[in-house]
Amino acid sequence: MIKLNQDWLIKNKYIALSLVTSVSLLMLSFRRKKINPFELTYRRVRQEIEQEVLTARYTIQSELKLSNEDKNLILNSSIPEIHKYYESKKFTCLDVLLTFLEVSIEKGFKMGYLNDVNFGDAIQRAKELDQELKSNNYKINDMSLFGIPVSVKDTFMVKGTYQAFGCGAYAQKKSQIDGIQGYLIKKSGGILFAKTNLPQFGFSYESWNYLYGRSIHPLDPTRTSGGSTGGEGGLIAVNGSPLGLGSDSGGSIRIPSHFCGLYGYKPSSKRLIMRGQAKGIPTWDGIRNIASCYGPMSKHFENLVNMMIALTKNYEQAPINIKDINFVMKKFDEKECFNNNKKYKIGVLRKINLLLPCKANQRALNMAVEKLRAQGHTVIEFEIDQSMFENVFQHVYDVMLGDGGMKGTYELYKGEPWISHFDNFKKATHSCWIWKKIYQKFLKLQDRKRELMIWKAGDHGLSYYENLHITTRLTASQIQMIQIWHDLQLDAVISPVTAGVAVKHNTAQYCFSGISYTFIWNMLDFSCGSVPITTVKEEEQHYDEESLYGIKDIEYNVLEETMKGSAGMPVGIQVISKPLEDEVCLNIMRQCGQ
Repeated sequence: MIKLNQDWLIKNKYIALSLVTSVSLLMLSFRRKKINPFELTYRRVRQEIEQEVLTARYTIQSELKLSNEDKNLILNSSIPEIHKYYESKKFTCLDVLLTFLEVSIEKGFKMGYLNDVNFGDAIQRAKELDQELKSNNYKINDMSLFGIPVSVKDTFMVKGTYQAFGCGAYAQKKSQIDGIQGYLIKKSGGILFAKTNLPQFGFSYESWNYLYGRSIHPLDPTRTSGGSTGGEGGLIAVNGSPLGLGSDSGGSIRIPSHFCGLYGYKPSSKRLIMRGQAKGIPTWDGIRNIASCYGPMSKHFENLVNMMIALTKNYEQAPINIKDINFVMKKFDEKECFNNNKKYKIGVLRKINLLLPCKANQRALNMAVEKLRAQGHTVIEFEIDQSMFENVFQHVYDVMLGDGGMKGTYELYKGEPWISHFDNFKKATHSCWIWKKIYQKFLKLQDRKRELMIWKAGDHGLSYYENLHITTRLTASQIQMIQIWHDLQLDAVISPVTAGVAVKHNTAQYCFSGISYTFIWNMLDFSCGSVPITTVKEEEQHYDEESLYGIKDIEYNVLEETMKGSAGMPVGIQVISKPLEDEVCLNIMRQCGQ
């Protein structure tokens, strides 16, 4: 055997060079080139959207004759205010729609908020509603969304649009019918005009995919508008839409609302029918441990109530093929959302040890406490055993990664490359089992508990027995939490929405524990919403909170980077109520945000 010392290399440099070159070429020959089979789909979809935009631009130029002052009046009005304009004949439905379309076209595509659009159908619908206004054959009081443009996340089934979920494989055939959400919105007079961006299959809280691109923050292009309903959050924030509908499996409504300075509401899962959406994985219907739901987002609190009225009314009249035979719609009492006479007892959950909130989030919580106390509510500190949060959050990873190597996710992609946000999960589920064990020991020795959660969950596929145990433990946790609330006689709890504010691009995948403030309430199926409170101050642009859950790891470093240059970023708080007590949650949200 040749001894490769320095002298030999000098004497035989050409032989050594040949060996290195041969090995390199051999390695390259075995390397699989990643080819995206949907590049043609991306181009085709963009061309279709460009045609819709050209037609809408022509209509705007020829029919929108409002002054800039009137346009700004429309863009900054709530639904009740717009309805008053209709009744007084100040504006038409077409005026309102085209005003929002003008902003959507100008900013929505450039900033990565819009996906598929149906501008043509929306314009036709606005003209039909205007005919009803002229003939006085309308009842605005009975139609909570009459003449209101509505955008929805790209998970909902809307006639004439793709239900692509941000993936090229599903941008092949447009939906022939509306799902239950689209049906109820239209039945209440809403004008569906666009679908908005999300991360590839909704598996991140930064919104980007290969089909439609990346959503940027309205105030800072280096940051994300959030996810997974990030396109919706950004579009509403720049006045491209007055009202949106998103879905939420772990914070996907509340996080972009917090990042963009909006109201966002997630009911408990048994309040609204869950059919009508694309599924994150083929086995999604079999997942009962993550209580996903959908709900409204807007700059105006009143708009949330109008959307909830629309989503809970006219259900019995819906076609049987879009309904759920096992679902019973509970009546929504909108008057309770504006009840100032009722006084509540509210707990304040200031931190979750998985990742502590930044200074700005702590101040926002204090501001909300002051508002609530000033309005006569009783506010107490709410502290429970932090191990409960840690156990529930471990269940999150178990459920997401426990199907035996993310098999369902691989089935779903149909050959499209994954976005880089899933790299951590892929490593945890697809590394060699020996390496998994070694790396878990290393993380444990390093006290990197947050990362260890992911690697433990991705260790193996869950058996049916193990899955039953997760369900049993989660049910016990829900009962335990409700018992705690009962003993304290609590009506609601307020907390931070996340540990920080809008994160920089490509950092969300390294800071998953930041959503522990939202994810736990999905797992326990409580009602909750995000309320805009304040913005980051100059002196709050740092993150130096004591690390109570492991060393200053990558998640801690992400938050340090997030807070740099964050002055002026929106900051919200979260309001949580017990399952099905949506009116209580909304009423407290209103009073926090006044």
